[in-house]
Order: sequence, then structure tokens, then C-alpha cells
Amino acid sequence: MSFSLLCDRNDGALLDAYPQGGPEGWRYLVSQSLAAEYPSDGLSMGFSPNFPDRRKLYDFVDSILDIRIVSDRVRRIILELTPQDVEFLPVTLVDHQKDVVSRDYFIMNVVADRDVIDLERSTVRMSHILKDNISRVSELILKDDLPPEGPKVFRPQHLRSYTMVDPTVQAAMTAAKLTGVKFLPANGWNGKYR
Repeated sequence: MSFSLLCDRNDGALLDAYPQGGPEGWRYLVSQSLAAEYPSDGLSMGFSPNFPDRRKLYDFVDSILDIRIVSDRVRRIILELTPQDVEFLPVTLVDHQKDVVSRDYFIMNVVADRDVIDLERSTVRMSHILKDNISRVSELILKDDLPPEGPKVFRPQHLRSYTMVDPTVQAAMTAAKLTGVKFLPANGWNGKYR
């Protein structure tokens, strides 16, 4: 079974702060539901003041926060294919002048995780702080003979700030011509986005 990493680094608007009034930032990096404590009418996230020229909105919004901020188009595709793997927390995006630019975006909170990384064959450095988390990748090797059943969108165990997708989700996103995203083969990945 092959998987791809979602890469949402792009030249569009950049977000650099978690929404105020919601869960603490680190909680978005753990495979757990946050919907019960998240305001149903959503929270606001603002474009980074450090990048005033980055204003364009794509289906995947770039972020330095290791979370995915996605359009309603992305939400609809994932909910159709694998609703149990992800929850979508509504956000209002505001520009550098604090003007609302869209109310149709969501934090894609991935609640599923999956044990897919072969730590023995991968060339990685483990974190000194979070001992079971990878801090640096030189070559990522996935386990052999991964069964097709299981989450289709997930956080790989040991690499929790990343999102992997299976071929059906990747194909649906590619067919929909979603913007601001590319897919990198997870097996053999060298830790770089570009």
C-alpha cells in the first residue's frame, strides 16, 4: 500500500498563529477530537503580518503551525471518502487589515493515526523532547505489506505534524484540481517539501 504526504507549502496567504479562544496550539498536533470544545460558530485566523504581500487564498492555506487549513471543497471531498478520519473546525480568515476574506475555511483536524513508518530501516533522528517523535528525516521508509483497510487520511505515528493520504484520497483531490497542495511519495521521502 502506498501513501503520500500532503504538502501545503505555497505562495498564498500564510497563517502564523493558532486561533484565540480555542484549544491550546499543541492539541491540534495530537490525534484527538477537539470538536466538543471548539466554538460551533468558529474562530478567526489572520494572515501573517510578517508577509504582507501573501494574500492569495488556495484550497490549502500555508501555515507555519503544522496544521492544515482547508477550503470547503477539501472538506467535502474528505467527508465523502473518509468522514471518520478527520473533523473540520470552522475558521474565518481575516487579512492583514483584519477584514474578513472568507468564512469557508476549516482546520482539518486529523483524528486518525496509523503505524506505517519502519523506524529500523528509515534514516531519521528522534526528538530529544518527545522521545517517540521523529524530529528529522533523511530517508523515510514505510513498512512492507501495509493492509489497505484502515484510515485513508491520517497522522503517521512518530511523525505527528504531518498528514498522509492513501491513493483514493489523492486521486479525488487531484481530479478536483485543488489548489495550494502537492503530494510527495511517503516511501523514500527525504524530509524536504520542495
